[in-house]
Amino acid sequence: MSNTSKYGYFAKNVAINLEVTTSTLRRWSIELEKAGYTFERNDKDQRIYYQHDINAFKRLKKLISEGTILIDAINTVVSMDSETIDAQKTPSVYQSETRLTVQHIEEILDKKINKAIQKAYEDGRKQGQEETLKQIERLEQRSNERDEKLMSIFRALQEEKEEVKQLIAISKEEKKKNFWQRFFS
Repeated sequence: MSNTSKYGYFAKNVAINLEVTTSTLRRWSIELEKAGYTFERNDKDQRIYYQHDINAFKRLKKLISEGTILIDAINTVVSMDSETIDAQKTPSVYQSETRLTVQHIEEILDKKINKAIQKAYEDGRKQGQEETLKQIERLEQRSNERDEKLMSIFRALQEEKEEVKQLIAISKEEKKKNFWQRFFS
């Protein structure tokens, strides 16, 4: 099947269409070529992408977003024939699973478990932080209430001290007065 009769696209347009960066598209293209996929090139040795290539990238992007390791996703896309790519058919579940080794499955599970543990830890920290903030707020409130009570007691003591001073001053004045002055007053 010749691609010369079809309309070709440059990397920038394909990257925009796929919503990826041109560097990601370039990396994917290199990996696909390493695995045996071929792209047509122009006289400046630039890759020219056709619709079946874009469909292959869409499948690759979908596999990666589903958690498939890049090399396995590349191998899956390369193993599909052009009619399957053009029709945007996906390989059966059996085909996808046979490409994953036990080691890859363990790695995927480890990543998922680690993410779940990290999320639980972060959620726990957030809860702990919120609880700590609530405890600090309660302590501040109690501290403010205690300070208000202490200031009230201090003011009352100051007032009593002033009253005692006045009583002492009055009593000294009374002692100074002679007996008759005290008697007539």
